[in-house]
Amino acid sequence: MVKVTADDIAQLLASAPPRLVPDHVAAAAVGGGRTNWITPLLGLVLGGLGLLFVAVFFPWRFWDDWRLAAGSVSLTPGVITAVSKTNLSINKTKVVAYAFRYTPEDGRPRQDRCYTTGERWSRGMSVTVRYLAAEPGVACVEGARLSEGGAIGFVVTVFPLIGGGMIAWFVLNRRRTRRLLHEGQVAEVDVLAVDETSARVNNQTVYRIVLSSPAQPGGPPVTVKRVNRPDVALARQRREEKQPVFVLYDPRAPARLLFPEALIDG
Repeated sequence: MVKVTADDIAQLLASAPPRLVPDHVAAAAVGGGRTNWITPLLGLVLGGLGLLFVAVFFPWRFWDDWRLAAGSVSLTPGVITAVSKTNLSINKTKVVAYAFRYTPEDGRPRQDRCYTTGERWSRGMSVTVRYLAAEPGVACVEGARLSEGGAIGFVVTVFPLIGGGMIAWFVLNRRRTRRLLHEGQVAEVDVLAVDETSARVNNQTVYRIVLSSPAQPGGPPVTVKRVNRPDVALARQRREEKQPVFVLYDPRAPARLLFPEALIDG
């Protein structure tokens, strides 16, 4: 892999946007190392497992449950025809499945399946069945639900959302970085503070770096957060030496910026 030199960065900063960026400089900026791929890989794993959980536990019939709770319903006698325990437990209590039979006002016998957390009925027991007056095929034994996991099943959607968010952040961050390299404005700013925070990302400490405004002299300071060591080390060095640092920034969002000098190898 070609190393990024001080001359590479000097030429980059001296070029007017939209500038041509050498491939090795772009690769260094977006993070070409293996550790940079931890976030999307974790996102893929979390998202994949999350989708499996969604397929198993998501309350696919929540809409019917909601309609039976909020819509116009009729009641009719029914009979439990089968009882079986599922593989799902909620608060260490098994979810039980029931097959039931009922006959609505149209006189056509029907059957369906419902669930409870913990066993409530046995085979052959008489029960009361609620069904939609306008759609008799949507029915449930009173006191049961149509979705195996109930409302708690919505929790599993968090995992694929987090996984997808991690991948989206990774892709968006790389695009923003490349855009800053090609189109970012050059500015020389002072490092006002470099503080360690209590937050951690990928087991690395997050640092808060406060800079003078790159967009306007005397403007409000800009705060950025960084975990990669080259950025933090460069900011600390310039802070201690009371020397400015070059940045490439987005005029529309000055806090969106790069430290090009941190890309210099060694």
